[in-house]
Amino acid sequence: MHNADISRGAPKQLAMNRLMGLAVFGEATAARTYNMMSRLRPEFEKMLKKFAYMEGTHARWFRDACAASNVTPDKDFADGELGYLNDQVEAYYEAEDFDALAVVQGFIVESLAISTYAPFLTVADEYPGTRDAFERALEEEMYHVEWIKRYFRLRFYDDGPGFAELTRRVNVKGVDCVGGTMMNIADLLEEVGMSGADCAGAMMDNYAHLLEDVGIERKEAMREVTRMFAPLIQRYRAKASATT
Repeated sequence: MHNADISRGAPKQLAMNRLMGLAVFGEATAARTYNMMSRLRPEFEKMLKKFAYMEGTHARWFRDACAASNVTPDKDFADGELGYLNDQVEAYYEAEDFDALAVVQGFIVESLAISTYAPFLTVADEYPGTRDAFERALEEEMYHVEWIKRYFRLRFYDDGPGFAELTRRVNVKGVDCVGGTMMNIADLLEEVGMSGADCAGAMMDNYAHLLEDVGIERKEAMREVTRMFAPLIQRYRAKASATT
C-alpha cells in the first residue's frame, strides 16, 4: 500500500486527487466484485448485477464531479490501495467462497465507503458537483448493506457461532486491508477538512453494528472490531499524545 502521510502539509488539491481516485476506482472495483459474486450464486444474479451496475454508476458520478471540480483522480494511488483488496477478492472467487466475498464487499468495504462518504457531505459544497454524487452513492451503499444483512440472517439463522467464525476468518485479511487504507488516508481526509479519527471511529462502529444486526452479541462484536482496529487506534493515541 502507498503511504499517504502528508504531515508536512501537502496541498488540498493533492489530497482531493488521491481521495477521489480511491472513490472512482474503488467503486469500479466494487462493481467487479458484485459481478463475480453473481456468477457464484445464480439465484442472486439479478440482484447482484443490479448492485454492480449501481457501483459502476457511482464511479461515473464521481468522475463527473471530478471534472466539475478540476480534480484529477489519482489512479496510481488508488491501485496501490486497492491491490491487496483485489488479491483477496480473486482468491475468494477462485475458492468459490461467496460468503467471504459478501463479508469483504458487503460489510467491510461498504463500511469504509459509508464512513467517509457521509462526513464528506460537510465539505462537499467546496467542490462543485460532489454533493449530489456522494448523497446518492451513500443512499445506494446503504441499500446494498441491507440486502447483505438479510442474506446473512437467513444463511446463518440460529447459527451465530457459524457467522462469527466466518467473519473472524475474513476479518484477518479484510480489515487489515481496508483498515490500512483508512490509516493511509487519514491525513488526506484532514487536509480537505474532515476528521480522520472520526471517520475511523465511524467505520468501527458501523462494522460492529452490522455484525450485531446479523446475530453476534454486541460485546463480542465490539471486542472483535476493536482488536482488528487496534493499530489504527494506537496511531491516533500516539498522535494525540504528541500534540499535548
